[in-house]
Amino acid sequence: MGCTTGAPVKHEVKLEALADLQSQFPLRRPRLPGDILVSGNLPSDVVGQLASHCRGWLYLNESSDEHFYSTPIRSAGCELEVIPFKPSKDLPAHALDELVDCIARLPRPLMIQCTSANRAGTALLAFMAKRNGHTPGCVDLLAEDLKLDTVKPEAKAWLQSYLPSLGNKDGELLIERCPEVRQFFDPVSSTLTYLLACPTTKQAVLIDPVLQLKDRDLKFINDLGLHLKYVLNTHCHADHITSGGMIRKDLPHVQTIISKSSGAEADIHIQHGDKVDFGDLSLEVRASPGHTDGCVTYVLRTQIATFAFTGDTLLIRGCGRTDFQQGNSYTLHDSVHQQIFTLPDATFVCPGHDYKNRGVSTVQEEKMFNPRLMKQPEEFAKFMENLGLPNPKQIDVAVPANMACGVQFDPSENLPI
Repeated sequence: MGCTTGAPVKHEVKLEALADLQSQFPLRRPRLPGDILVSGNLPSDVVGQLASHCRGWLYLNESSDEHFYSTPIRSAGCELEVIPFKPSKDLPAHALDELVDCIARLPRPLMIQCTSANRAGTALLAFMAKRNGHTPGCVDLLAEDLKLDTVKPEAKAWLQSYLPSLGNKDGELLIERCPEVRQFFDPVSSTLTYLLACPTTKQAVLIDPVLQLKDRDLKFINDLGLHLKYVLNTHCHADHITSGGMIRKDLPHVQTIISKSSGAEADIHIQHGDKVDFGDLSLEVRASPGHTDGCVTYVLRTQIATFAFTGDTLLIRGCGRTDFQQGNSYTLHDSVHQQIFTLPDATFVCPGHDYKNRGVSTVQEEKMFNPRLMKQPEEFAKFMENLGLPNPKQIDVAVPANMACGVQFDPSENLPI
């Protein structure tokens, strides 16, 4: 059930004055997306006070609930929707989609209210998950970062059961509303590979593919009716061997691309400011050294969204290590802040690896919550110096193979028997 009032909408909304209410009631204002509040039961006068600061209101109990005060909400001119929502294993997927669509549709600032702010917080996490292509690991991460302490563990587990895990969504669209980007996962090296395609011309590029999964990737490309033009690497990898050279043998028209600064062989060497065109789309090359000298970030701008393929430079709530392969902590810190954090906040961060079942983040999330990159350069460098991590298991094989296999090289010759 939904209803809309005809009262005028406020032009300026100041929610900072609500800090005192948050200490008295189950009311939370998460930093992201920043224009949505979640709440439990509230007295009628508090509902009226909050409604005067909001433009939309979503109530997740029945309209007959004794704690539903519709009159002050309507009087304040809020657009009001009532959608009874109770997470359960029997809830059909379309019901969750309808809830997410309602949250997307209602005007901001928006209040989501239930009994204890548990279901309201869960609804907010579901909205963010569906909008941003989240996997189960992102739910725990955001609940903690956003301080959604009203969301119960069983509610988070329920939402996670609705979301595909890395590896189970191979070849699916990374973001449902964006047809250009698909993601793949290698469980051995935790590498994330990306297939980008122009919907109009069907030309495609592959970013950071893994040798052992070449056949998987090529099958998806063939099944989707795409025409692979380039295989790109964000840098010379130390934890897996790229399939670029072997794809080039299977498909001689495909060209391999890596940065000139990497020193690795490839058909095409790119540098900062270059463009890589495929169909009607184009990748902007941004030099982002620090993990290695040759690291680059590829930026894709579509009609719907912007994507940054960051390789090992920026990971979800982390970054690549700087203790081998020309690594430099100060350089990496500068690269992230100057080349990635200067992109629009809504830019999707598509990292080269993840180890905790998380597939995508945003520039805004990483600017706010990345515990490493929020540090000042000196503190960051000291932190990186003390990681004490062992070398990647494949480094002695992967690095020399990746330095050469962009062109005429069979990496299997270097693999241990």
